[in-house]
Amino acid sequence: MFGEARAFGSCQGRPTRWQDGIDLQRAAGNGLRCGRRIPLHQAESAVDLLSYETLRIRGHATGRVVVALEDRAAGQREDNLPLVTVTGPFDLTLSLKEIGQKLDLRSLTALVVSTETAGAHILFEQVEVAQPSFMPAGPSGIGFWVWKYREAIRDPDTLLATCRVQGCSRVLIQMPSQTDDDGLWRRYVRLLATMQEAGVAAFALDGYPEAIQEPHRLADKIQRLLALVKPGEVSGVQLDIEPYLLPGFLQDEARLRRYVETIDTLKTVIGGRARLSMVIPFWLASPTLAGRPLAYAVMDRVDEVAVMSYRTDVDEVQEISEDILRYGDLTGIPVWLAVETTPLPVEQHVVLRRESDPARADAMLDYDRRLLQWMPPAGAGGLSLSTRREWFRIHHRFTVRPERLTFAGRSRAEVSAAVKQMMETTAHPSFSGVIIHDVDGFRALAE
Repeated sequence: MFGEARAFGSCQGRPTRWQDGIDLQRAAGNGLRCGRRIPLHQAESAVDLLSYETLRIRGHATGRVVVALEDRAAGQREDNLPLVTVTGPFDLTLSLKEIGQKLDLRSLTALVVSTETAGAHILFEQVEVAQPSFMPAGPSGIGFWVWKYREAIRDPDTLLATCRVQGCSRVLIQMPSQTDDDGLWRRYVRLLATMQEAGVAAFALDGYPEAIQEPHRLADKIQRLLALVKPGEVSGVQLDIEPYLLPGFLQDEARLRRYVETIDTLKTVIGGRARLSMVIPFWLASPTLAGRPLAYAVMDRVDEVAVMSYRTDVDEVQEISEDILRYGDLTGIPVWLAVETTPLPVEQHVVLRRESDPARADAMLDYDRRLLQWMPPAGAGGLSLSTRREWFRIHHRFTVRPERLTFAGRSRAEVSAAVKQMMETTAHPSFSGVIIHDVDGFRALAE
């Protein structure tokens, strides 16, 4: 399915079929690298190799040839990832896990061959990818998020009873405030130890969007916790930072980088004394940092992730979580999925498209005031005009009903059935279990 090999740099010659071997002949007197780009698909569409484990290339090279891979983002930068330099006969098996930490394996676009010598030739006799040998998913668990830590401290038996009825294997309990006294912090640590002694893994839970602006504050809380716990009294620390709630977060790569740097900082503070778990939304696999999915950059730094896969249809849960589960399979990072039980509002969504004619616009984006203003019925009159503005028309409206997202209003039996179905049908080695948001929402459901 490869396309024709097209020259770039100082290479001479027309496009060639890769099956015939690829000449890399540098123009006389030109010291630039000579290369050819071989599309992975004749139609120039991207190829998804995320579900594979290894890339094997076999062939013969005359001269020294660098073999590289390109994904869509790298191609837009006219860049690529060098894999290996070959000369003579070669038969190499490369780890897609390592490649996937630099490129987006879901959108590979081309093999790239190049040389710095005056001339070279390479013939690919075999290019193939292989899936991993079958690895059954390990035993999966059930967890609860617990936000009201004072209630849990006062009555750990009720929390344990809920756990036993639902068969849960972990609880993730909000950490106390820094303004709470040492006595309450010690009782919190005792709560974690009580859970651990009962065979339920206890995670300390914390996080807020502004943590990317002031990571030292969250670091101080984690240090306070770790100074109090003894070995075995806590299984891990889970961070639920949600920086995308800050205005403009997804439009600013510097903020995306600050997010992953915050994770690095807090990981250093934990220092391996507990597992580091990260809560992420399922759509974090879409925005990119340095050309790779932001979710994957997070997963590269932590011991596990919990995905806010809030849907009531199990097939939809698996569909929206698929790319994160596949990356977990590739890298060995455990992935927990989640279901919602607390009430949510009806969401009204409006999709806008740019409109050059203000008379036809439904809204105006005021860059100076950082405000989207809806047009009054009579047109633009009454709007405060900005020198930097853009007009938009409504392209599409749709409603997201809460019953699609949450089990609120249903029964505990329906939640248990959905969780059971997820555990039986999610066939990924990385899948580790389901976390229920949250213990109070679950208890509020009818029996």
